[in-house]
Amino acid sequence: MTIKKKKLFKKRIVILFVLVACLLIFTLIVNPKNQEDKKLTSASKTFVQTDRKGKYDYVLMKTGDVNQMTIGAYQGCEIVSFYNALVYLDKTQGRTVTDWIESLPYVGWGGDPGSGYAGNPWTSDEDIPDGGFPTIWPTALMSFAQENNIQVADLSGKSISEIKDAVLSEHLVEMWVTIDFDEPNITYDDYYGYKVVANTHAVILDGYNEKKNEFHVTDPIKGKY
Repeated sequence: MTIKKKKLFKKRIVILFVLVACLLIFTLIVNPKNQEDKKLTSASKTFVQTDRKGKYDYVLMKTGDVNQMTIGAYQGCEIVSFYNALVYLDKTQGRTVTDWIESLPYVGWGGDPGSGYAGNPWTSDEDIPDGGFPTIWPTALMSFAQENNIQVADLSGKSISEIKDAVLSEHLVEMWVTIDFDEPNITYDDYYGYKVVANTHAVILDGYNEKKNEFHVTDPIKGKY
């Protein structure tokens, strides 16, 4: 997805977005280190810090930083975020981000994003055809991951507290959100059974700071923040 809002379908053709739908990418769990000691663990490439009771209160995982705009994948936030997670997991399998994009299951313009990538992630906003909306939904991306021997789990509908706990346990979370976390721009009521949000985006949650009550995000457009 780009910073610009995606071009909408013709009348009665809609684009869905399931807010707070996310994928949990399993990683190694590192045992707590010395209390209040922040370090980089060689096994998981993760900065960790524990409180006095040995519980993690700070985690920051070293994910990839591929920018979708730089490589020309203007509509590819979902798969570029996925690739950035694979960098951390050391699961790129020797393939480039372009290789992963090209190996996606494609269902064509106007196809069901729950079955594969609808449209073409390399398409600029102005070249999106009428009746087309390029995206892939969590269910299809999860199937794609599993077919490539990447372990994932569905966190759709979980609370922010549960997502925080997942990140503090050193699990990356890919989350379908809105651009700049703005209010969702709901346009239509039904597209393949779901409501529609025009300003969709996908990012990786790769860290959490308990003291500041903040997530760390790797955004395939805006970088790390």
